[in-house]
Amino acid sequence: MKQFLLYIVLMVVATSCFKEEDPITPFDRGDSITQVISTGDNGDYGDQVFYDISGNKVVKVIDRTSWDLGFETSPTGTTVRLNGANKMQASKTGITDFNAITNITSLTLTFDWDRASGSQDSVALLDWISGGIPTNEVFIIDRGETPSLSVRGFKKLQIISVNATEYVIKYANVNGSNEQTKTIPKQTDKNFTCFSLAGNGDIVNAEPDADDWDLVFTQYLHTFYDSDPAVYYSVNGVLLNPKNVKAALVSDKNYADITINEVSTHPLSGFWNTIGYDWKIFDFDTELYQIDFNKSYLILDRKGLYYKLRFIDFYNSSGVKGFPKFEFQKL
Repeated sequence: MKQFLLYIVLMVVATSCFKEEDPITPFDRGDSITQVISTGDNGDYGDQVFYDISGNKVVKVIDRTSWDLGFETSPTGTTVRLNGANKMQASKTGITDFNAITNITSLTLTFDWDRASGSQDSVALLDWISGGIPTNEVFIIDRGETPSLSVRGFKKLQIISVNATEYVIKYANVNGSNEQTKTIPKQTDKNFTCFSLAGNGDIVNAEPDADDWDLVFTQYLHTFYDSDPAVYYSVNGVLLNPKNVKAALVSDKNYADITINEVSTHPLSGFWNTIGYDWKIFDFDTELYQIDFNKSYLILDRKGLYYKLRFIDFYNSSGVKGFPKFEFQKL
């Protein structure tokens, strides 16, 4: 008995020496926030809108036709992308002599487009380089359409070289007029250096710095792989910032019931089109888009914060399409 009492006394003395733990302040997740994005004043999806979710702010709005090509900016990067918002495509010609091409009718062309997943092996200009060596392939570029559906014409393009800091390209009208040779710097604060083939060509400050945004609301080309061959269709939706932003679809829980625990059961993906366009469904009877309320999304932003998000409308108060309305909350 005496030994037991001595044990109790020693335990009381020992525990009294421990510093009391400070109370943990609960993490303030804030209320659910509602936001509306305008992708064009007249429902033509004419704008690309870059959005910062943690700051709940639009970072930049650009005319989608202001640029044509995006050049990967990492020191080892070689990927050159088309602006899918304009339904751009490209075809190899099998010809390496730039001056030998003077018209399209004499060529056998098979046009391809960039896949919206962002995969580097799924771009139309993939074969401009092989094993780190330029192939000198001449491509025909279909610049696609304007928001008013006017054609933007064709160019021929040859990507001549790339190194840690820049690309060199040559392009012209298909008949050889207005030939230009341009050096494209790798703007390393951005994911891509954007370039316009219009006129004499210009570097365009289209994309914001990669550390400044999470989502871009834009027109893009969705690929339907269940067709043989695969086909594309132009859609309006949301793409992720390639730099550190990920997302996951949650369709087995109501938005209100989604917690941080869903992260462990819904694997996050860095595919650019993980959110995509199909949170809305076109009703052919009413000829209107309806929101699919069975779909919510987890988002890991560029700062490492988690959010839940769902869409609640696609029209403004005047009934004009292209105004996605959504709510989100930090988890």
